[in-house]
Amino acid sequence: MRTLFAALALGVLTILGSPPGVRADAQSDAATAQENLAYTVGVQAYIYGQPIMDLYRTFWEGTLDPKRGHDRTLNEFNYVRKLASPKDTWVVTPNNDTLYSRGFLDLTDEPIVLHIPEMGDRKYWFPLGDMYHNLYRHLSWDTVGTKGGDFALTAPGWQGVLPDGVDRVEMTTPMMWTLGRITVSDEKDVPAVNALQDKTFLVPLSKWTKGMTEAPRAKVDPSDYPKMTEADMSDAEKFFTVMNEMLRRNPPVGTADYLIGWFNEIGLSPDQQFDWSKLDKATQTGLTRATADALALIAVHEKSFAAPESGWIPAVMPGDQSGMPVYHAAVTKLGLLYSQKEVSTYHVGYVDGDGKPMTGASTYTLNLAPPPPVEAFWSLTMYDAKTKLLVENSINRYSIGDRTSGIKFAKDGSIAITISAEKPADATNWLPAPKGPFYMVLREYSPGPAILNGDWEPPKIEKAK
Repeated sequence: MRTLFAALALGVLTILGSPPGVRADAQSDAATAQENLAYTVGVQAYIYGQPIMDLYRTFWEGTLDPKRGHDRTLNEFNYVRKLASPKDTWVVTPNNDTLYSRGFLDLTDEPIVLHIPEMGDRKYWFPLGDMYHNLYRHLSWDTVGTKGGDFALTAPGWQGVLPDGVDRVEMTTPMMWTLGRITVSDEKDVPAVNALQDKTFLVPLSKWTKGMTEAPRAKVDPSDYPKMTEADMSDAEKFFTVMNEMLRRNPPVGTADYLIGWFNEIGLSPDQQFDWSKLDKATQTGLTRATADALALIAVHEKSFAAPESGWIPAVMPGDQSGMPVYHAAVTKLGLLYSQKEVSTYHVGYVDGDGKPMTGASTYTLNLAPPPPVEAFWSLTMYDAKTKLLVENSINRYSIGDRTSGIKFAKDGSIAITISAEKPADATNWLPAPKGPFYMVLREYSPGPAILNGDWEPPKIEKAK
């Protein structure tokens, strides 16, 4: 990071050249130098800020935007009550394994208590992410246990005494998010999970009482938070103005001090207000250029996640990506609210073993020998490449995995999965595909060490000859 900034700074100094006061066009040279300085710093600032801003944009649009008529708001869960099907178009590449409970929280005024009910032997995960889209903790079946509990999510440095029976979880920023997942076996199992969702809630500490079974509805004034939409992400004035407010509300952590020193050059700082109108014209021009080029750079990096020789693109996400700003920005553009690798990992298959895009016109076989080594379970889900949605089929099977009823494993524990649009003679281990292009996602929930350290990866998808 320091090397990158040093190189960029050297470029700016080269532009500056000799002191402008010795030339007749000193004023013009100074403006050019300032514009290039703002551009140089602005590109880095945008890339650094993209994860927090895309997250905040989702935060605002998903919980506060009055035009969307939200039923749920800040500091309470928005529950997804049914398994995804081909008719669901609200999210692309959905899983078909769990039900979600999404919450955006603001811990500035007081801690928020997350109540997790007794879950029995059902697997569940509640990743806890900060406003920089880093995940340092997760409350789940393997970290908390089957009995759940009450957990006070606190802002950094909060001073206070918690009631008996409430465990403290200190976050790294006052604003945060969680996307809880509870395992569902099949459609018949959905009502049981809905009942568990009803017992899972968020409540301010001041309103928490031992044994409470539901929380009062949250009351939030949207005007307390700056507006931010998808369109604003490409507007330099809006982006940097709101970014500065997010820095003020969520002071940077970790190694950001060095970056903040540079950001001060463009008036960006968690210690002061940002006023675009007070910036000189050269700085405004430089930041406008920086916004466009940073977006282009991130878009290029999104496309650089190339498949290795196996044909599968691994998504084994570290919880802390603060030291990888370009990677972090590109990943959050591909998908927000993902889990850290300790919760779940993914392998995305776009091509077969010969490196060619897959289509339902052919038949393929995936021989998992052995299947993914997981502590919870694994699944392989089919998606239409055009819509990125689940695929309608005659047996209503959108995914296949170790929990799929009726599938057959070989004596050695391996499983051969048939992938095709036409129903095969033996459909026991069949994953239906669309007639056109498709891709698949292999999800590993609570992955074992062999997945995390790269010793295990999926085999190639073989096309029938």
